[in-house]
Amino acid sequence: MSHPAAPGELSVLVVKPDGYRSPQVRDYVDELLQASRLTVELRYEVCLEDEDVMDTWPKFAGPKYPITAELLRLYLTSGPCEVIVVRGPDVVRRCAQLRSRVRARFGTSAFANCVHTPTEPHEIGPNVEKYLVSLPTGQPFTRHHDEGTTEGIGGRLAALPRAVLRTAARAFWKTAQEQGWRAAWRPRPEGGGFGACLLPGDPHSVDHGMSLIAEALPELTPREVISAYVEAEVEGWSCLLSGTDMQARELARLLAAQGLYTEVRALTPV
Repeated sequence: MSHPAAPGELSVLVVKPDGYRSPQVRDYVDELLQASRLTVELRYEVCLEDEDVMDTWPKFAGPKYPITAELLRLYLTSGPCEVIVVRGPDVVRRCAQLRSRVRARFGTSAFANCVHTPTEPHEIGPNVEKYLVSLPTGQPFTRHHDEGTTEGIGGRLAALPRAVLRTAARAFWKTAQEQGWRAAWRPRPEGGGFGACLLPGDPHSVDHGMSLIAEALPELTPREVISAYVEAEVEGWSCLLSGTDMQARELARLLAAQGLYTEVRALTPV
């Protein structure tokens, strides 16, 4: 089913569970919506299910991004969301600007970034159909095809059974939700020395970035790899290895050569 509106007139904003739980985020979304002069066609609360998440981001239903898929399911089904279907000129760009402003103020990582809106041409129509027609009315929805353009999981992580990766992702997420992000991080080194540190802004897919870390540090468990990667996104850095200046620089150079953002820091003794 396709909505009869002309292409480009309609788009959708999904205020994710972390955003919907926050009065400050919801107020800011309302403020930005009013300033945008977009018309709200439909607005409602919904608790998304796994199938809804994969309908919205179908590339994660395939085999390339299993860790992201599991974390995304856990995130998006962790509480109610708010759906806002909007209409207006240049609606996709305006929604993208709103999303960017909300995330800049309140977002912390790919799994706590408050707001979704479709920006790719192939996802706008299906997202509108999903949230304007299928979810409110219960009418069938046909998921669009999207294999994803970025490289996915590889190396030793790809060789593990998917159940092992799902278990690691769930254990990490459970700790973060019940005790806070910092309780989920790997313990930082207590001594001095130097650290090879991962910085945010990985240009790869999440699964590929984690795979690069897992290859460089084979002693890390899948849960520790997930923790290190997300910590860099949330805290601004994550210490992957502590040791001598030469050891830290060697690892930082190795990861930087593969596109990850790294730096070497002198660690302060705890």
